[in-house]
Amino acid sequence: MNPFAPLLFFFGKDMFRHAILFSGISVIAWLLKLNGIAWAGYLLWISLIMIATLIIWKAGDFFSPAATYVQEKHDIPQSIKAAVIDAIASSFPEFCVAIIAVILIGRAEVGISTIVGSALYNVLVIPAVAGLVAASPMVISREVVWRDNIYYLCVVLLLGAMLWQFPNEWGAGVAVVFLLAYLGYVFLLQRDFKKAKKQKADSPETEVMKTEVDEDDELELTSEKKAWMWIIGMMIVMGGASHLLVESSLALGDMLGIDGVIMGFVVIAAGTSVPDTALSVISARKGQYDAAVSNVFGSNIFDICICLSIPVLLALAISGEPTSIDLPQLGLIWSLIGATFLAVYFFWSNNYTLTKLKAGMMGIL
Repeated sequence: MNPFAPLLFFFGKDMFRHAILFSGISVIAWLLKLNGIAWAGYLLWISLIMIATLIIWKAGDFFSPAATYVQEKHDIPQSIKAAVIDAIASSFPEFCVAIIAVILIGRAEVGISTIVGSALYNVLVIPAVAGLVAASPMVISREVVWRDNIYYLCVVLLLGAMLWQFPNEWGAGVAVVFLLAYLGYVFLLQRDFKKAKKQKADSPETEVMKTEVDEDDELELTSEKKAWMWIIGMMIVMGGASHLLVESSLALGDMLGIDGVIMGFVVIAAGTSVPDTALSVISARKGQYDAAVSNVFGSNIFDICICLSIPVLLALAISGEPTSIDLPQLGLIWSLIGATFLAVYFFWSNNYTLTKLKAGMMGIL
């Protein structure tokens, strides 16, 4: 048996070559660094960042068919599946980053900047990419625009209000407010789910679903238990890769003299947003435009409400102290608010249609 078979299956033939290349570079750079060659440190951390990003990307690819299997088994509407199941899994890297930042390294501002940067990337870049790869202009249902876009806008304004009112530390009160905000979103989704169940006609179930994850390999799912095993397994993989991404990015930032907040906003945010991009692009190519948009905004709502609140509560339970916040770049929050208003306008205009022209404009911005 080929000892590299599991890695070949996970990465696919093309991506496996890249993984081996970056792994080789990281080993060589590490050996050079041990011998006192200073520039090798830059090469080491950059190659590790690329490896972590590849792992997060491929884990998201395997998660998508497993989540789709669960969604079809329970007749969950595409938009709700994207806003909850896809959003939670694709946001798991950000959740891990927030846990690491708050509890392990004591730098909550790194977690906040990562989530803000990821949200900016999600709200502008991902819809732009999805709109450009879609076969036709993306017509979004009015229900999704009003439910997901407007609720996300309210959550972003809530984040700005919390940082304005509590700029130095966050305690249980702030965390509970964010949790209640997410429960409100879940309530809206549950209401829409019940409405969709009543309207949905009976359709035959598919016992075996094969979803292509690579040109040469297929993920065969024959039971819901197996699908959940893939979902949980890929979330664990993304968690480990996220830890590697955070440590490597902060180490690179220290060498370059760049603050951890900026590294979180740019490098870590881009790396953790890979699963969101992959899921939305897959949905757009299938013509599932509601799912492509719901995943973006559902993921961002989860990022802000859950990825910021749970780490604060865990830190409070462990240390008994509120989480200290040191975020000098409050302009990041206002840029997110501005981008959110812009995205809502693009989706509202022209009868809830995202044309390739508007997608291109979002990408440029």
